[in-house]
Amino acid sequence: MTSYEFKRKILPILVKLSIGLGIGVFVIIIGQGWLFELNFLKNIDLLTIDLRYQSRYERAEQTRDLTKDGDVVIVGISDDDLKAFIEPFPFPRSYYAHIIKNLNDAGARTIIFDMTWESPSKNLQGDSVLRDMLQKYDNVVIATKVETGTVNEKAIVQYREPTYNNIFFDVDKNIGVVNIYKDRDDVCRSYFPMLDVKGFLTPSLGFAALNQCFKLSPLNTVKERGDFFFLTRDSAQVSKIIRAIPRSDVSTFLLNYYGPDRTFRYVPFSQVIDDSTFQTKDELDLGEQINAFDTTTMKLFKNKIVIVGSVMAEERDYHNVPLYKEEGGKKNYAMNGVEIHATAIQNVIDKSFITTPDPLTESIVIILLSLICFYGLLALKQFHIRHMWLLEIGAFLLTVVLVGAVFEVSIIVFSNNNVLMNVVNPSLAIVFAYFGTAVYQYLTERQQKAVIKNMFGHYINPAVVNELVANPEKAKLGGDRRELTVFFSDIASFTTISEQYHAKPEGLVALLNEFLDEMTRIVLKYEGTLDKYEGDAIMAFWGAPLPQKDHALRTCLAALDMQKRLEALRPKWIKEGRPPLSVRMGINTGIVIVGNMGGRDRFDYTVIGDSVNLASRLEGANKQYKSNIMISDFTYTHVKTKVTVRELDLIQVKGKTEPVKVYELLGTADMEMTENQRQALEMYHEGLKLYRSRKWEEAIAYMQQAYSLDENCYVAQIYTERANLYQITPPPAEWNGVFVMTTK
Repeated sequence: MTSYEFKRKILPILVKLSIGLGIGVFVIIIGQGWLFELNFLKNIDLLTIDLRYQSRYERAEQTRDLTKDGDVVIVGISDDDLKAFIEPFPFPRSYYAHIIKNLNDAGARTIIFDMTWESPSKNLQGDSVLRDMLQKYDNVVIATKVETGTVNEKAIVQYREPTYNNIFFDVDKNIGVVNIYKDRDDVCRSYFPMLDVKGFLTPSLGFAALNQCFKLSPLNTVKERGDFFFLTRDSAQVSKIIRAIPRSDVSTFLLNYYGPDRTFRYVPFSQVIDDSTFQTKDELDLGEQINAFDTTTMKLFKNKIVIVGSVMAEERDYHNVPLYKEEGGKKNYAMNGVEIHATAIQNVIDKSFITTPDPLTESIVIILLSLICFYGLLALKQFHIRHMWLLEIGAFLLTVVLVGAVFEVSIIVFSNNNVLMNVVNPSLAIVFAYFGTAVYQYLTERQQKAVIKNMFGHYINPAVVNELVANPEKAKLGGDRRELTVFFSDIASFTTISEQYHAKPEGLVALLNEFLDEMTRIVLKYEGTLDKYEGDAIMAFWGAPLPQKDHALRTCLAALDMQKRLEALRPKWIKEGRPPLSVRMGINTGIVIVGNMGGRDRFDYTVIGDSVNLASRLEGANKQYKSNIMISDFTYTHVKTKVTVRELDLIQVKGKTEPVKVYELLGTADMEMTENQRQALEMYHEGLKLYRSRKWEEAIAYMQQAYSLDENCYVAQIYTERANLYQITPPPAEWNGVFVMTTK
């Protein structure tokens, strides 16, 4: 294979492959946080997890009714329960003893108290009653709360009392830690199976309940092996695995929520305690027994795991979870802590766990996705159509669709298989593949742009070159119809000036080059396109190749700037013994054809059309009125609020049948004028109205007064002469004030 064949066939493939692989590797590095962690990506990932939880819940055709067939029932202490008792909250601990007895009478499997009893109460008799009840029944799980650190990946208990901060630990070793794990955004998505208490592993509240439920020893903890936590029944001979729980990180597993808050059955505390031996406030007030804890209520707890805890807002035992429910038009993500423990217990009983793909599989998917998307998007962008921007929009929309497809697939996989795949990393692979195509196009098109610049840069305006570089398809013959403003200028009496340099033509060339350079700088300053030089004449236009809404104003300002620059240059030229140049300028706005015109091998970017010819005629018409800058009414319409003008005439240029109103451009709207100049301009315009109304004598008076106030108002003398002639020989009745020019 020759070097040329390698560069043409093999090298592009290797470059594409390298970019695709590079994108995949880069995404893996930042996604896994090998070099650094991007917090905002972590936050996005957590947000997508919540969206998947909610989407799965909303799309489910049938959801399990845990209020009927759930293994866990919650006995909640609410504000309504406080109203039912004479004693205030916190209740005497004899109340909880009564609850234990009633629930055992109802056949409850396990009773869990999501509350800590850290010190003796004021009612020591109540404490004694509860202690006796805990000794009587061995199916009760009590709770402890510890302070946790946030630096280590595991939850680290910073301190504990010998009694686990619970005064009843000595009579009930079934104890669990109530601490709830939260992600960086304060949302509870995972659960601790155990916590490391200064080297002593302690089950969480839910797993302490599972120990009791599965008849395991108190303080039994899960085993950590590979990607799983194993809940086991250990004996001297064998260790039997009861549940294998997939880990989401070092110390937690993902909770598989069944629904938002109150998905489980809730039974009021006051209903469970109210048997025939207990009197509520209502019973005392009515003087009769109500006994809400009846046979129907007792059936709710048969073989159930019961969690007793507060659901009062002031207790602040509620936490944000991925699922929400609408309440008063607002999304409520809060869930009671007791229900989070209930969810963990039910997940383990159901063997309903959420898994995540292993990192190797995820990395392979990202690499393949990066390559496929990069090649596919690049192939789309390399199609050749008239409007290339449509391809770019198409590629962008395809990228959006692919990212959406990744998310949709993740929802389906999560809903059907309980697999929580990473959405952010594959999405980044697709997005970076899209931007990677731009990098590749930059690398491959850079040489093409250099060739275009080399071909056209020497004889086409730089703005045109840049347009061709950005849109190579425009380097073709033909043009577009567009409204532009065209500018022509010519040096007055240039033939006479040329004769002065007959013996030394290089002096004329130097003068002309200096003049053209100064004027060209001003054209480019106002972002005009220099069309051509024709001897001492300059042709330029505004509004192409790049559109300019204010092209007419830019042209007028450029012309005024040129005249101002010439005034500054004339003293210098006189001092150097060179003629002070005077320049006439014509400006017109209208529809023209603009584009590349010429042969296939040699063409120019220029404009043609009647509007171009009119601009040229106006430049020459300045000679008749001794004006410097003449603009047409078409241009004046665009700039009339921004400039000061003197209306010159209604003329019919040679070769045209329709008259056009023309003006002398004097300056900007805020130009400085003497009082005489201002009065002269007003007198002139009034005299012009009288002239067109055939009031010759009055018109002459006004015109003479205007000229006497401002000798630069030469056109006033022209109208004085015309009015004098019309006094002698009046124009025909159909005369409309048009002056027909017979020269160019």
